[in-house]
Amino acid sequence: MKIGTITSYDAADGLGLIQTDDGLEIRFTLTACGYLRPKVGLRVRVISLTEGYGGRPKATLLEPVEPESD
Repeated sequence: MKIGTITSYDAADGLGLIQTDDGLEIRFTLTACGYLRPKVGLRVRVISLTEGYGGRPKATLLEPVEPESD
């Protein structure tokens, strides 16, 4: 399990990137977010990974590190 920060998110495409604390860049799609509302700067925990396009890691399930506040 890895922890990182969402560094980019395109709501129109539902695609984003996470920079983990150990320097890994992980792609994700909106389907990995479940109830989570992705936004740049949000700290997330990557629960599960798979191999994505070009062999790059892709998150398949995310959760917030801290509960979201409105």
